[in-house]
Amino acid sequence: MFEDKIDSYTELALVRSNFYFFLSSIFLKPPTTDTIKILMELKRSPEFSNFVSARAKEFLLKMGNINDGELENTVQEYHDLFKVPLSKYVAPYESVYRNGHLNGQSAMDVNKIYKRLGFQIPHEYYELPDHIGIELAFLATLCKEEQKAWIDKNVKLARSLLKTENRFLEEHIICWLPELCNKIYKMTRNNFYNGMARITLDFLQYDNTIFKKGDFNSYVHEN
Repeated sequence: MFEDKIDSYTELALVRSNFYFFLSSIFLKPPTTDTIKILMELKRSPEFSNFVSARAKEFLLKMGNINDGELENTVQEYHDLFKVPLSKYVAPYESVYRNGHLNGQSAMDVNKIYKRLGFQIPHEYYELPDHIGIELAFLATLCKEEQKAWIDKNVKLARSLLKTENRFLEEHIICWLPELCNKIYKMTRNNFYNGMARITLDFLQYDNTIFKKGDFNSYVHEN
């Protein structure tokens, strides 16, 4: 029975939550030496190998020995790509890709979802609700709540959260993330951001397939 797998799904929810939080931080703040260390640790984990493409691994290898000068350049690249609307700028907002302008219907839709589920944008980030980093943080929070539900053996709540995760991922991230990542590839030759764009897309596409696998899919979408 599905209930016999609660321990494994508890662990899966934790792994997914941690990685979503990590990806969220990539788009919300400049990298630090700790960011690189975390990435190198993740690279050695078996779960990481399950979803990262060969192309992403190539960029990871190049990131391994980043020096202070390269890190400084990468911090500048963060501002050029996501903060300063000049030649390299890549708008990290769902509305831009789906509605054709900033703060469109998509932003209003995700904000309603946040309010309904009690999610608050962290105070340290002054961002619109449909920023990719905020959307990833929301998914991370849902996964964390799902983990708690499994621990409490609250299967009904865990199943409800899984449905919400799946729907949000499909309706508000997967539908525009490829275009965002393609623009990042075109705008930068920086190994860190090229690699992270590929890793982000790899992980979310992989995560989306989890909901479609066997007994997990049957259980999540059962009436």
